[in-house]
Amino acid sequence: MSDQVVSALSAFFERWLRYQSSRLLPLRVALDPDWVSPCLHGPVVDGQQCWRPTLRQAPGSMANLESALNTRFHPAVAAFYGHWFSQPLQASFKGLSLTLLQPWNEADYERLQENLLAHWLMQRRLKLPESHFLATTRRDDRVISLDNLSGAVQLEQLGVGCVAVLATDLATFLNRLEPLVAPVPGEVGD
Repeated sequence: MSDQVVSALSAFFERWLRYQSSRLLPLRVALDPDWVSPCLHGPVVDGQQCWRPTLRQAPGSMANLESALNTRFHPAVAAFYGHWFSQPLQASFKGLSLTLLQPWNEADYERLQENLLAHWLMQRRLKLPESHFLATTRRDDRVISLDNLSGAVQLEQLGVGCVAVLATDLATFLNRLEPLVAPVPGEVGD
């Protein structure tokens, strides 16, 4: 299952890059010397640098979180978050606009783990089934998440739980994602 998730995520990155390229949109971010990433490449122009999703040299692990929580995470979680560095990516799933989350660098991966931990603990406190967020939606109270037991991808209302199952597994969900245009740096909503 983990290999299928990594392959599906890699294929989505390729589709997303082709989509952006077909619109002649350069992928640039404002350069922050304190927040560098393996994703950055090419020269700095007007304080911005090109970027692209980049495969990590060594996969990240979720073992530290599993140990802290004395539980096992669904293997799709480590496959999804542990193999790439990237900016968040705009996408659509059957008309639902979303922003797929990925860590930008190793420090961001650690911060992401802290947020996953907080989400997990809040769900335990509310006696909701444990899940892992994967993407945000336009609604602040809804996220796309992975059910830890079944591995199903779901639309989750924060504080309430699953409101709809979107796909039976993460690889299927990723394979059905459609790329959307990346925001242009400096535009409203950026």
